[in-house]
Amino acid sequence: MKISALIAFVVVVIIITVSFGWVNVQPNEVAVEINKVAGKVSEAPLGVGYHFYNRWVTDMVVYKVSSRAYPSDTLASEEAKKYSLELKTNDGQNVQVDLTIIYSLDAKDVPLLHQQVGSNYEDQILLPQIRSEARLAIGSFSAEEIYQGKVRDAMQSAIKKKLADVVSKYPAINIQDALIRHFSFSPDFERAIEQKKLAAQQVEINRNKALAEEEEAKRQEAQARGMKLKALQEAEGRAQSVKIEADASRYKLEQEAAGNLAINKANAEGQKLLSDALGGGSNVVALKFAENISDKLRIYGYPVGQQSTSIMDVSGMFGGMFKQVKE
Repeated sequence: MKISALIAFVVVVIIITVSFGWVNVQPNEVAVEINKVAGKVSEAPLGVGYHFYNRWVTDMVVYKVSSRAYPSDTLASEEAKKYSLELKTNDGQNVQVDLTIIYSLDAKDVPLLHQQVGSNYEDQILLPQIRSEARLAIGSFSAEEIYQGKVRDAMQSAIKKKLADVVSKYPAINIQDALIRHFSFSPDFERAIEQKKLAAQQVEINRNKALAEEEEAKRQEAQARGMKLKALQEAEGRAQSVKIEADASRYKLEQEAAGNLAINKANAEGQKLLSDALGGGSNVVALKFAENISDKLRIYGYPVGQQSTSIMDVSGMFGGMFKQVKE
């Protein structure tokens, strides 16, 4: 009897162990409960904690709802052709694009997503839509624009918007961002682009050199104009100085001539006044003669009609007269 009871207890434990399961839901996860007997998905997701269930009746599927990247393994996405997008630009060039989508799940809508698509929603929904929308967005630009990276932000924004619009029929999926991590073109195209860039750089160098030479020519022209203006100013200064000196010399000569004229005029007036005072021409001649007689002149007189042989000195008498006349 005891053995039978023990066997029964062991069987019950085995049945319970096999029949019941449990899941531990983390803070960034929810669990979807599926009733296998009724074929229904519970509308309310299960939150954080331990949840026990009957394996024969119920299944539990855990979904991560926090933000994450797709593809989740970026290294694998770079190596696997499954995630590498081979697209065409609007000018017909082939381009390999490595694209990552950042998205999250809305916890309350996860049961509906499981019912509509299932846990394989990334490959069923995200990957095809990413390929389609990326093809449309990148096909709007030329290969050179993409290669130079000028339109990367525009392409990312376009892919994000289009992808969000397409998956809006699945409310649980929230597209947060689209990131283009890498472009790859054919070797011939990349070589041609590099050669074009080098040519453009050389053109820019030549243009800058021409501008520098033009600026140098302008500088030399301005310097020459400055030197010419300085020379003209110096020449004008010298001419003005010569003119001033000539004017001064002329003025001096004019003043000297005017002075000499005044002196001569004064002398003539003096001679006229003297002539008028002496009574006319003969007296003036006598006066001039007297002025030229030396003061040492001695005059001797001889008596006329007398037999005396003595000589009389009359210098005193005439000398005094001549002296008076001179004065």
